Amino acid sequence: MKTHMARTWLRAPVLVALVVSGNILVQAQTLTNLYSFTGVNGDGEYPFPYGRLPFDTHGALYGTTASGGSLYNGTVYQLVPPTVQGGAWTENVLYAFAGGADGRQPGMGVVFDQYGNLFGSTQFGGNLQVCGGGCGTIFELSPPSQPGGRWTHTVLYTFQGNFDGQYPGAVVLGANGALYATTSSGGTPGVQCHTNQRIKFGCGTVFELALQGGSWTKTVLYTFPGFKGDGTGPDAEIVFDGQGNIYGTSGGGTTGYGTVFQLTPPSGKGAWQETVLHQFTGGSDGGSPGGTVTLGPHGVLYGTASYSGVVNASGLVFQLTPPAQSGGAWTETVLHNFPGFKGDATTPASTLAIDPSGNLYGTSVFGGSTACYLGCGTVFKLAPPSGGGAWTETVLRDLGNSGQNPNSSIVQFHNGLLYGTTTYLGASDVGSVFTLVP
Repeated sequence: MKTHMARTWLRAPVLVALVVSGNILVQAQTLTNLYSFTGVNGDGEYPFPYGRLPFDTHGALYGTTASGGSLYNGTVYQLVPPTVQGGAWTENVLYAFAGGADGRQPGMGVVFDQYGNLFGSTQFGGNLQVCGGGCGTIFELSPPSQPGGRWTHTVLYTFQGNFDGQYPGAVVLGANGALYATTSSGGTPGVQCHTNQRIKFGCGTVFELALQGGSWTKTVLYTFPGFKGDGTGPDAEIVFDGQGNIYGTSGGGTTGYGTVFQLTPPSGKGAWQETVLHQFTGGSDGGSPGGTVTLGPHGVLYGTASYSGVVNASGLVFQLTPPAQSGGAWTETVLHNFPGFKGDATTPASTLAIDPSGNLYGTSVFGGSTACYLGCGTVFKLAPPSGGGAWTETVLRDLGNSGQNPNSSIVQFHNGLLYGTTTYLGASDVGSVFTLVP
């Protein structure tokens, strides 16, 4: 089963591109570190590879670290851009978790609402009497009324484990103002979640947290039942389409190599309906999806699989195309198999970013420089064909000179640049935030 903890945690000139084996291009582009975490004096460390890095209207970005802070239980941080070109970005720690009722390890990023409030989750903490140190929380950070003041932290929900769910993923803000996320386990007890025997804490959930009458109310939209063919342990991230459908990936499935699923909202007061869009077989279609799917034009979904059933099994990027008629089967197409050659990306394991031209961007856990065992990781790009040909992979950045691999870092497209985090790397090797020209 895939759990959140089990997953392997830029304004620069473009230099000359070098052609290597096959159609893989390696571009020696300069990666710019916006900030290196230190883990000392209350600073955070180890930003996790889930969620997003939201920007405010002034260009500041926000994120979380899984550790660090005054008590080393994690932080929520803000990075403010420089006022002069070439200046340094400034970090502000907005909140440091105490590790008790307020939560611990907020490694899933944050989201904004229209009023400037931040929402996020902690994997642990809350009610310390359950789950061996708490099953996690959903929290809100409200901005100060005066510039320079302290942000206000509020726990919106504390997970109790078992039927309630435990270990929440990255929250998403719905069109109705409610919060949505997964839990990697919990819900109705099922079978084959971890073993072939019935276990007490269930196979995971998708839930809604809505403000009703002045208080937040949690509703489980779907519990993964552990039946053969259904998913188990949904990924930490989910995504909405314009019709309010939820998409995500999971472990489990018919062969145990994972699924891509869709949850459709009811037209009235009924239940949400799950549809398994694809069952990975571990063959040429891949297996063990990394991150969630990315929504492209015309309802097409893009994603990565960390395993591919071809030579070297170095992972792939896939496309799922919706059926022409409602109720038909979705079609999977493998866009690129990572060949495992020296210098190429290996084992993609993050949610893809997409730009307005349809180019896809991601990171790989391994590959690139051999300065690290199995490679130090890469940032890569897949460009769609102009006609009916193949997609073209470009390794935008080999992280071999930066230390260890990025551990499937976040990468996202914003204002013409790529932004991301690394769990390691940076001046103190406890994580960084970077930018890169695509």
